[in-house]
Amino acid sequence: MLDRLNDRERLLVFGSGAFVALLGIYTILSLFVDLRNKLTEEIYETRSQATQLDRIIREYNYLRSLQSGGSEEDVSVMYSKLDQILVRYNLKDKVQTMKDSTTTIRKDYSKIQIDVSFRSVLLQDVIKMIYDIEKNKQVQAKVDYLTFRKPFAEKEVYDINLKVSSYSRISKGK
Repeated sequence: MLDRLNDRERLLVFGSGAFVALLGIYTILSLFVDLRNKLTEEIYETRSQATQLDRIIREYNYLRSLQSGGSEEDVSVMYSKLDQILVRYNLKDKVQTMKDSTTTIRKDYSKIQIDVSFRSVLLQDVIKMIYDIEKNKQVQAKVDYLTFRKPFAEKEVYDINLKVSSYSRISKGK
């Protein structure tokens, strides 16, 4: 069939065939690129959804503890759990002061707050302790306040003050 065509017609047929082939390859590649971009977007959305879900679960557990009265109704229970965490990270002997206060909020909730002052501690040890309190829920509480300062310029130790608060529902029978 190509034998009957002259040189100009053959060049036109081969050129058209090459153009159609390149157009087909371009279309297939653009479909793959679009699919890859969509999958990448889904991965990013899924990661953010996992973070969102984790935050919602933490908030739910916290609010559930408020509704049920929480597990930290007694200051001594909160102190003992905090002491366990302090010992775990070798912070117990670095505690300068540790004092608590209890307040009532809107006649329905009790807030127990423990103020802890550390002197000359490594910052990463305190961050690990806060992670255990906030994320791992070793204590049914939240860290409400954190300050730190570096007393010595040449050393990597800090003076740290933090406040750990626990909320619980006041029983109507009390």
